[in-house]
Amino acid sequence: MKQFKKSTLNWWNDFVHRVKNKGEDKWSVTCENNNLVVNKNGREVSKVRLDDVVSVTAYKKDLVTYDPVFLCFLDKNDCTIEVWEGMNGFDSFIHNELGRYFDVKPDWFASVNKGAFAENRRVIWKL
Repeated sequence: MKQFKKSTLNWWNDFVHRVKNKGEDKWSVTCENNNLVVNKNGREVSKVRLDDVVSVTAYKKDLVTYDPVFLCFLDKNDCTIEVWEGMNGFDSFIHNELGRYFDVKPDWFASVNKGAFAENRRVIWKL
């Protein structure tokens, strides 16, 4: 019952947020205390310890007018978390944190981001 109340409250908060913001959810990503944290409308929805990550995959999604680059982090428990270009904090994370935790090639973003309609999926780091 407690889980039902929490999910109902989360649904209501998201609904109110969308009404206030003309249908837009606000997504953000931060790096706090060795955790990658994803927030939706100011509320934490997922988190992964960066020390537990075993691979990082980058790819691009075709959304007709916009092709954002996604990063997918897989942890040692086979859980995944995705972050994408356009989320608040994404640029800061890839410029300031990604290289601190993972030995990725500097040109990974350009290689994933080239060519229209191409996913260009690449594992950019693996344990």
